[in-house]
Amino acid sequence: MAANFLALSCIRRDTRAYGNLSPRQHYPSMPTKYPEGVSQQEKKVEGSEYRALFSVVGMTCSACAGSVEKAVKRLPGIREAAVDVLNGRAQVTFYPSFVNEESIREAIEDVGFQAALVENEKSERTSQVCRIQINGMTCTSCSSTVESALRSVPGVHKAQVALATEEAEIQYDPRIMRTDQLLSTIKDTGFKAVLMSTGEDMSNIQLKVDGLRIDHSIEILENSLLALPGVKAIETDPLLQKLSISYKSDLTGPRSFIE
Repeated sequence: MAANFLALSCIRRDTRAYGNLSPRQHYPSMPTKYPEGVSQQEKKVEGSEYRALFSVVGMTCSACAGSVEKAVKRLPGIREAAVDVLNGRAQVTFYPSFVNEESIREAIEDVGFQAALVENEKSERTSQVCRIQINGMTCTSCSSTVESALRSVPGVHKAQVALATEEAEIQYDPRIMRTDQLLSTIKDTGFKAVLMSTGEDMSNIQLKVDGLRIDHSIEILENSLLALPGVKAIETDPLLQKLSISYKSDLTGPRSFIE
């Protein structure tokens, strides 16, 4: 009898928590998971967490909400997941270096519910760009080695190394990466590095583009956007139908991109 009473008490507490999207754990402690082979340095990327809200159709009870929450928390890089069964919502805090919104949505649908992304609070974020002079490069193999090393650093969004000018232009998240760490990365590849400039504020936004295909239409779309003043870089993901645009917000903005 006492055991049955305790079980009913736990169910009542869970139902209240889901109703107000409580951030506390509803299940036994489930630490953040990382993919196998992830280094300690990469785990420091926890400072760049995103928060996304999903609509979930088909939940009828706290057991349904529990299934959704457990499915999401099994993914690597999940910081927290809270499910509101009454309003059909799931709020997920995660680290984008390890998991994305589409993987989370698929995990929810795998347990039998329809899911759609409502909003992502970090779809637009601030980054910085720095320019570094690199001495000692003699061929394209040298520049490729430095570029690959920079791109593998957590917090680096984009890195381009020009052999002709002996310069590297790096777009990075200042909350995760410092310029002295970038200099150390270059020096570890065997070249001398000197910081030339930094602090250019950049904004980044992700746009959903229906009909995006892996053909010349991507090139046409990228060239059209790059022709706008203030657009610095574009990354396309045809599989997720997304565009990521880096730009100077004082010169252009999302309205121009959409048009």
